[in-house]
Amino acid sequence: MTPLALVLAVALAASLTLCAWLWLRGGRRVPTAPAVLAPPPLADPFAPLHHPLFQSAATGLDAGLIVVDQAREVQLVNRQAEELLTLAPHATGQGLIMLLRDHQADALVAEVLSDGEPRETAMKPIATGRTLRLRCTALAPSGQIIGALLLIRDITQLSMLERSRRDLVANVSHELRTPLASLKLLVETLQSEPPPDVARRMLGQMAQEVDAVTQLVDELHELSQIESGRVTLKLTPAPLRPVVERALERIKPQADRKQIAIAAEYLDDATCALMDGDRVGQVLLNLLHNAVKFSSAGGTITVRTSLRNANGETSHEEAGQAGGLWLQVSVSDTGIGIPAQELPRIFERFYKVDRARTRNAGGTGLGLAIAKHLVEGHGGRLWADSVEGRGSTFSFTLPAA
Repeated sequence: MTPLALVLAVALAASLTLCAWLWLRGGRRVPTAPAVLAPPPLADPFAPLHHPLFQSAATGLDAGLIVVDQAREVQLVNRQAEELLTLAPHATGQGLIMLLRDHQADALVAEVLSDGEPRETAMKPIATGRTLRLRCTALAPSGQIIGALLLIRDITQLSMLERSRRDLVANVSHELRTPLASLKLLVETLQSEPPPDVARRMLGQMAQEVDAVTQLVDELHELSQIESGRVTLKLTPAPLRPVVERALERIKPQADRKQIAIAAEYLDDATCALMDGDRVGQVLLNLLHNAVKFSSAGGTITVRTSLRNANGETSHEEAGQAGGLWLQVSVSDTGIGIPAQELPRIFERFYKVDRARTRNAGGTGLGLAIAKHLVEGHGGRLWADSVEGRGSTFSFTLPAA
């Protein structure tokens, strides 16, 4: 037998043996490992958003929540987001740009949907004027981005605090720069040994500048103490008239120099206020000082006291029953007045109506801020009414005792 024939005979015998073995085994095949099948895709990947439990959790968040799909179509908006963005109820189904009305925020979401990297930005909706922080995160439950989640928080107060901090630093440095520059110039002039009369005049100017810096530091310290709650008011029932008269007596020399007449109209001598007499006198003195400073020579300043009820109406007939009533003190002048657009800001720290911040009128811009804090510490309110060119009226209330 040739070698080729021998090989074919062996292969044929092996095949017949295998077939016989398989027939004896009943035609069963050796089991193989089952193939791993990928789970079928969800018909609606955002269906869990409509589950009642998820809806309750979204409503309970203290931040706005918006969910969008790959096409940036809104799938979910919780109640907080509707309030922050002033949206109509049931705003789903719209494009994100229609809700946010901010192209920068819309572009940010598109970038997150593209690369999956979380991003955040700040936005200011025109309708509300709030400052909102928007953080966007991709939704990829199975490794594939199907949409994005936007978390919105109101940071208006934080922004205002940060702006106040920056303004405080800028204003303090501005207020200190002028007197320090004057002092440096005066010292350099004195070092050149000027004539005695010139030296005396310069020493007087140096004393004035030092007084200005001292006043600024003192008022800053007092304001910080009041705002931090470290100033305790000693509230006791006391008549208001003696406090007003002491303040008028202290301001009278300044008014006489400008030939300004001061008048007072009192409710009566028996009505008392629950107050700290020294602090209320400080508030009155500040208001009177401003009235004298911004009134022309020959003007008039009037101080009035009246009794008000909770609705702000005059209640002279209820003077004997002071429960729930307020004593109102008003300081009116015939000065230059305050522009209407400036009135909401006059109680801010360092704010001055004079945009050029000239030092001709003096002052640090802290007096009204201190007065406002002191009045509010009594539970009252301080406000101003003014017509430019016709004078101003500053009023504050104190609880009647």
